[in-house]
Amino acid sequence: MGLVDGKIAFVTGAGQGLGEGVAHALAADGAAVVLADRAFAKVEKVAGDLAAAGYEALAVECDVRDRPAVDSAVEAAVAKFGKIDILINNAMTQNLVSFDKATAEDLTDAYESSVLGTFNCMKACFPYLRVNGGKVVNFGSAAGTEGVANMATYGAAKEAVRGLTKCVATEWGKYGITVNAVVPNGASPAWEKVKSEMSVEDLERTFALFPIQRMGDPVADVGRVVVFLSSPYSDYMTGRTLFADGGRSHFR
Repeated sequence: MGLVDGKIAFVTGAGQGLGEGVAHALAADGAAVVLADRAFAKVEKVAGDLAAAGYEALAVECDVRDRPAVDSAVEAAVAKFGKIDILINNAMTQNLVSFDKATAEDLTDAYESSVLGTFNCMKACFPYLRVNGGKVVNFGSAAGTEGVANMATYGAAKEAVRGLTKCVATEWGKYGITVNAVVPNGASPAWEKVKSEMSVEDLERTFALFPIQRMGDPVADVGRVVVFLSSPYSDYMTGRTLFADGGRSHFR
């Protein structure tokens, strides 16, 4: 018996990295997973991997910034599975740029791919989540909670997502819907790019900040926290942020 047996999970940004890891974790604990990403070839591959492992998955093309595209993806999910119980808002474009070089376009891109994308998916899934009481898990970032150099636009957008999470949680509790956030530290293509530009000494200094001195695994370390927030075990938690970050956060 899995923690989310029989549930249908809609996961955005599921084509790689943390989104892919979360999808695998949810499937392993019993959920059928709808994999949404604007790069359809990537989610199609992930769906094939899940199917090969004996899990149910559906790949859908979806740019979360585009509300009609989101509506279409949600309709495809419901046509296939009949419902949506869990929404995981992971999709976001990451721009690494110092604040003095950041443009209004950088900020707009960060806002639209995270805050607006999360807003669109929550609005589109709400009619289905409210049927039996659903679960929403949004993604924050240490770039916002701690402050990280060269990530001002990204961090600002991620903190806006956490604000949205807390506000909607106060409204949706009456429907039995919980809305929580995760601040993760997990291996991803973005991390691999940053890592490739770091010296051995810089990498050692980075991991020295972690009580658990390694980068998190997208499935085992981040995905399972998301599974918990998607399961009945978290039914009395809402509007909260869990830090799946190896203990790095100053807020632990």
